[in-house]
Amino acid sequence: MSQPYHISDEQMEFFEQKGYLIIRDGLSTVEILQLKTWVQEVHDLPRTIDCPYIPYEEVNSHGKRVLCRTENFANTHEGFGDLLRGAKIPSILQQLNGAEMVLFKEKINFKFAGSGGFQPHVDRTGYGDFKKLQHLAVLIAADDATSLNGCLEVVEGSHKMKVPIGNNNCIDPEWVAAEKWIPVEMKAGDMMVFGSSLAHRSGPNASSKDRRAVYATYNSKSEGDLHDAYYERRAKFYPATHKRKQGVDYSNGAQNYAYGTPMRSIEKASNCS
Repeated sequence: MSQPYHISDEQMEFFEQKGYLIIRDGLSTVEILQLKTWVQEVHDLPRTIDCPYIPYEEVNSHGKRVLCRTENFANTHEGFGDLLRGAKIPSILQQLNGAEMVLFKEKINFKFAGSGGFQPHVDRTGYGDFKKLQHLAVLIAADDATSLNGCLEVVEGSHKMKVPIGNNNCIDPEWVAAEKWIPVEMKAGDMMVFGSSLAHRSGPNASSKDRRAVYATYNSKSEGDLHDAYYERRAKFYPATHKRKQGVDYSNGAQNYAYGTPMRSIEKASNCS
């Protein structure tokens, strides 16, 4: 997965106007199969008290606690380390952004059948002390993404708009209702690049099959390699679900790191118990 990918003039124009770009031919059939294997390997990682990766749970529509997301695995998983820090993806971002990019954070959203959706938001509000950086994100579909199983939906051109943000760090409901939301359906192996100011959301997985997606966010190399610093802070203020201490209030961390996500359902369930 180290071969560069060339961005055409048409792709560049679409990205600049719409705020996102879908790449349908970025991964080969073999690479897609590898991706699926790696995603399962991250899912199966043991949740020990000293693990460096950060798994988060949610309460799904059946009232069951399931894995929602795992973050911070590129340092320890060789396959993902090569994919996310190799030549291909960073070169795509450099062509689109005009600057060399480095990995800032990575996650896998395990949107299993019955799992919840993500409220309308822009990513830049969720990086805490790092939100002033210039971020670009890449979504890589590990499974087909459809409207039924909760694919991403975007407001085209919203990266150029003044998007109103509420006190909960999500987009103001009146703005959400007034805009046209476009579903971005993807096949396994497709990639989507978008910036941290693009308005997006996703619905719950109402299908009978799981839908997994890898997200990797990058910042300009000139701003520094801040990957480990970000995760050190995140793990402190919003730790993995299994590492939380009873009686500790993580609401401030949730406001920065879990706004609009199904992960908040864990706190709600705990408050009701």
